Amino acid sequence: MTVVFFCPNVLRDAHKYIFQLDRLKEEGFNIILLDATKFYGRSSTATEKIILENKVECIKEEDFIEFRKNLPNTAVLFITFDLYVTFAEPILNILIRKKDKLLTYHTKRFSSVNLPSNKIRLTLDKLAIYFDKLFPLHYFNFFYKWKYKMYIPDYYLCSTSFLIPTKIYFTIKKENRIIVHADEINQTLNSKKSTIIDKNKRVGVFLDQVMPFQHLTHPKLLKDPAPEGYCEMYYENIENILTELKLKLNLDEIIIAWHPDAKKFENELSDKFLNFRSFIGFTHELIKDANLIIGHTSAAFGYAIYYKKPVLILRDSYLEKIVGHFLSFFTKELDMKSITFQDSQAINFSEISINEKKYNDYISKYLKDNDIQENSYFHAIKRIQNDMQN
Repeated sequence: MTVVFFCPNVLRDAHKYIFQLDRLKEEGFNIILLDATKFYGRSSTATEKIILENKVECIKEEDFIEFRKNLPNTAVLFITFDLYVTFAEPILNILIRKKDKLLTYHTKRFSSVNLPSNKIRLTLDKLAIYFDKLFPLHYFNFFYKWKYKMYIPDYYLCSTSFLIPTKIYFTIKKENRIIVHADEINQTLNSKKSTIIDKNKRVGVFLDQVMPFQHLTHPKLLKDPAPEGYCEMYYENIENILTELKLKLNLDEIIIAWHPDAKKFENELSDKFLNFRSFIGFTHELIKDANLIIGHTSAAFGYAIYYKKPVLILRDSYLEKIVGHFLSFFTKELDMKSITFQDSQAINFSEISINEKKYNDYISKYLKDNDIQENSYFHAIKRIQNDMQN
């Protein structure tokens, strides 16, 4: 079966591991990475061999028409991120034939700050969930197609039942909503034993997020750069407080887990964290074996919660300005301890604990609420392949 990953916004090396491209090839799937990034004013950053060898680039509308002409006669499965079905609707209409299927996914939301808070909207959501148990609400998909000009997918992949968006109840059949788990859990299933951390030592891990460069890594969320001089001040404060915390909390070591985006700023970061061991690409393994996790608002907190690790959140006035809503979520909803860069002397390790009830609630709502032990994308693709063959 041919599987086409439609990538209009971003195509990066991480997709090799997220989608388990090597495994799909080994299982006999014909995979295509349809790179539409330039058509939408962006560009691919992928360098992995398997992506480059299976990539087809479409730069203008005629390229998509030609791509469709060259599809096999058999039904094809298209896969894309759920938020693309609106702005990419015209191109999806060109690409997808009647016999083909579209799977959309949204497996990355990690806290209720991403969910509706309006009381009327919340009430409507609850009504949708209730009536979905009684009636086939997906017959209302015509309304969403008309109102929002969106391409209606055939299947939807989500992390947990709690995270199913209201629109999915009204657009996709119950049996075609595939619930597996969040992306973080995929990595826990494939984790290998790590030798970075000595199990006999007390080790903290700091989760880097290249915070002074957020306007470059997330330009849609933050347009303005950090204040002048903030970058140097930030890293100086981080290094100082990590050194103080190591002594204050009686840790043998604090290790830096670099964010993948740190590769984009090698020159700017070349003199940072020189007194600490640091790694990139091993965040999951480091969190799994650590005694304490230190950070700001990292999505990798999901690993810490899953493995029941205590988390200490560091903040300053600028961080509160740009990610304050996330800081509040983790401190209020999960009882994570939070301090400023100047508070290191006022904390003891005994104060940094986990609220197991809240951690378990977070896991079931945002990470995993079932017993499926399989990569979520592979699981969904195999399930759909079986549907298409029957």
